[in-house]
Amino acid sequence: MIEAAHLSERQISGFQHRTLEPADLLAVDRHLAVCAECRDRLAALTGAFPETSTLRTHLSEHLDYDQTVAAAHGAADAAIQQHLAECATCRGEVEDLRQFRSQLAAPGKVIAMPRSKPKWRIPAFAAIAAGLLLALGLTVFRQSKTPVAQAPPVTARPVEPAIPPDQRAAVQLALSTHRLERAPVLDSLIAKRGVLLGAPGETRSFAVQAPVGAAVLNDRPVFRWEPVSGASKYVVAVFDERFQKVVESPAVTTVEWTPEQPLARGRVYNWQVTAHIGARTLRSPVPPAPEARFQVAAAETAAQIENARRDHPANHLLLAVLLANAGALDESAHELDALAASDPATAQSLRESLQAVRPR
Repeated sequence: MIEAAHLSERQISGFQHRTLEPADLLAVDRHLAVCAECRDRLAALTGAFPETSTLRTHLSEHLDYDQTVAAAHGAADAAIQQHLAECATCRGEVEDLRQFRSQLAAPGKVIAMPRSKPKWRIPAFAAIAAGLLLALGLTVFRQSKTPVAQAPPVTARPVEPAIPPDQRAAVQLALSTHRLERAPVLDSLIAKRGVLLGAPGETRSFAVQAPVGAAVLNDRPVFRWEPVSGASKYVVAVFDERFQKVVESPAVTTVEWTPEQPLARGRVYNWQVTAHIGARTLRSPVPPAPEARFQVAAAETAAQIENARRDHPANHLLLAVLLANAGALDESAHELDALAASDPATAQSLRESLQAVRPR
């Protein structure tokens, strides 16, 4: 049995060389499980201390992006607070984010966004235990003829690429002004009420939903509209800026349609859907409703945003800013909805500016 607060040199040596009696071996093992000082003495005695120290530093379970933001806003739960008490790396990142947000209040000052440091995602206790077992050659309760299970190889999680300077500046501007910038292309997409493609005089109508008054990343956008009571089929027609028809759907019975062939990138289009109700037809939009205009984003713009989505999938603030700058208002709104889970105040202020650009 272990009476003292820490193991004696005889107990540590006996545990190392497996010369203790079974009952003493169990007692020493239980003590090592709860006593960091004795574990360090054992590791130093066997030469495993440098390796385990490195493992503690680099292979700990760090906070992810949303948890770091929550901690910086003072909304960390008990588990995150416990982790911050033990992990200097994550405490530093949380403090960096807090300082960055506080510095934004200083007008006219160019501030570099804090960069995420490379993090490994392997639980610390598993890494340290593996290091000790490898260095000491120990397996508690292992019998001489019992095969030792091989641990799977540890693979490092790829380091997240740095955000380009122009994108960091765009995010900084959105945070400092509490709004998303209006994309210039919206001037040609948000139409005013007036005469459209359809013949005037149609008193009954229904609403088209998307894409309207915004850009889209996909060159095969999904066209959506409200259902019409009694309609047996719908036909969608897409026109270019000179009102020349570029594509028309077959008759569909659902309230959405995706063209089979891609539309040209960087071009502005408008579209209209016709509902067939028996022998009658009903179109939307019709005067005095505005045209349903949209743009298919240029290839360079689409590639830039898709690269950001691939490299920073959890950075909803960055994606919302890039999409808004491209005029992709609907997709930007989706990213703000995701951002609201970790930073509701920022998401709300930016959502208000997005709604002001194109009021519904």
